[in-house]
Parts: sequence; structure tokens; C-alpha cells
Amino acid sequence: MKSCIILCGGLSRRMGQDKGSMVFNNKPMILHLLETVDNVADEVLLVLRDEKQVNGYREILDDPKADLKIAVDLKIVTDILKDHGPLIGILTGLLNIGSDKALILPCDSPHVSESFILKMFKFAEDQKFDAFVPRWSDGRVEPLHSLYRKENIKIIEKLVEDGIRDVKSLLTNLEVMYIDVEALDITGATFRNINRPENVV
Repeated sequence: MKSCIILCGGLSRRMGQDKGSMVFNNKPMILHLLETVDNVADEVLLVLRDEKQVNGYREILDDPKADLKIAVDLKIVTDILKDHGPLIGILTGLLNIGSDKALILPCDSPHVSESFILKMFKFAEDQKFDAFVPRWSDGRVEPLHSLYRKENIKIIEKLVEDGIRDVKSLLTNLEVMYIDVEALDITGATFRNINRPENVV
């Protein structure tokens, strides 16, 4: 099975800057993610807001100090509509992948593990659901650490046309397989976003 991962960049309102470019453990968070997905993905797509953000990321990726060595095919695209939130990021990503499904990951989650990624694709291997979404014991879900089928494009386009921007609204329109977070990452670290200054080291 071909594995495809979509990394979605964004602006942290709390931090006042781009999420993936924020330094965590001495290097930008996007580098942590790329090094993790390199061993477990055949195709990686980086979805960014605009060309300004693309140029910023290219500087990070091309910086000799980064010493980035990845074998995976990396493609960078920009949102098809500006300032429409993460739903547009998912749509843009699905429109540009070669696979029939993709795992969505936010650029501000440097603790994502290879184990989590492999388990998500394993759950989706023999199932016919539209989406595969981690769910906490209290009912909270992680729609931005989820796997979506490319065939959902029409549904997402209709939601966008109706002015809907949040990803949770998408889930109500799909046949979803919810997966216990503990079955994917017993520590929960994969889902820990870095959104506050005190989280950055």
C-alpha cells in the first residue's frame, strides 16, 4: 500500500508566527516532522498558505545547518483559497496527491511517532471508511491527525461552497472509523501541539 502524508502549515495566533518554522529542540518543527515521516511515507505533501510562506520554508529546508537528508518525494503546494482554515488545507492536499488516501498532520506536532503513522495506515488498510480519526476516552477527536480518502474531495468542496471551514463539520458528513488514542500512542505525545511560547525549547 502506498502511504501518503500531508503536512499542513499554519499561523499560531498565540505565538504570532508560523508554526512549522518555530524552533523546538534546536531546530524548526517542520524538520522534526520530515525526519519522522521520511522512513514511513512514499509521498509527502507540504501544504502552505501562500508563496511567502513557501519561500520561508524553502530557506529552512535548504539551510546547510539543517543538514536535512530525506529520501521521500516532497512536494510543496499552496492553499487553493486563502484564509479559509485547515479544511482548505486538507482539500488542497487531497487534490494534489497521487495516492487514494492520505494522513493529515499539522506542522506544530513535532512528537508524532513513526509507530503512530504506521498504525494509522494499518487501520485503513482493509477498511472502507471515508476517514480514520483518533478519539480520546472523553470523546474529543483529533481531526488534524487523521487519515482521509481522496474520494472525499466533492464533499469538502461542497462544505467550502457553503461557507463551512471547520474540520469537525466534515466528519459529520463522512463515514468515520474512530480509533482509541491509546491504541495509537499510549503516551498521547503524538497529539501534543506546540502553540504557546512556554512549550518551545
